Amino acid sequence: MRTTIRRAAAAVAAAVALGTGSFWAASAASATPAAPAARSAPAARPTLIPVCTAGNLAVWVNYGALSGAAGTWYYPLEFTNTSNHTCRTWGWPGVSATNANGHQLGDAAQRNHLYAPHWVNIGAGATAHALLAYGAVEVQTSGCKPVNASLIKVYAPNQRTADDGFFSFPVCTVGGGHVYLRVGVIQPGTNI
Repeated sequence: MRTTIRRAAAAVAAAVALGTGSFWAASAASATPAAPAARSAPAARPTLIPVCTAGNLAVWVNYGALSGAAGTWYYPLEFTNTSNHTCRTWGWPGVSATNANGHQLGDAAQRNHLYAPHWVNIGAGATAHALLAYGAVEVQTSGCKPVNASLIKVYAPNQRTADDGFFSFPVCTVGGGHVYLRVGVIQPGTNI
């Protein structure tokens, strides 16, 4: 009987090692081979998570989580997934300040390379963020002819459609090297 159990165990180990998915089984009471087990269905392919689009995301500046030093103010730029499914994104959002008519004021935000970009999954109803730096000193001292912006235009990373949000700060009206906005890569979770 021990020999039968050892043979059955060896057969199971060989079947597993060969990946055949079926094997012969023997019980201690009988050395008669059982019918082969039915092959299981192949594992389903993992579902690819779709890329977040402007239609999936509500974008807002989290003024309540302000921090700053030496004339630069940092705000979390929040991306809330308003769809009913998880989506993913990667990289830097495109950001610029505009007047009430949507006309861009000065240069677009420069990319901050402090962190390397990576894929970020945003669940339905969840939020991710990118750090937005606003340089008040650059606006006030660089000769950029400041005016108050009305909106901020935000492109989700790698998208061509923008969302607008409230942004009433003095900004540069002259482009060409008057950098007063910088933005980091998108990160998981809120930055509260």
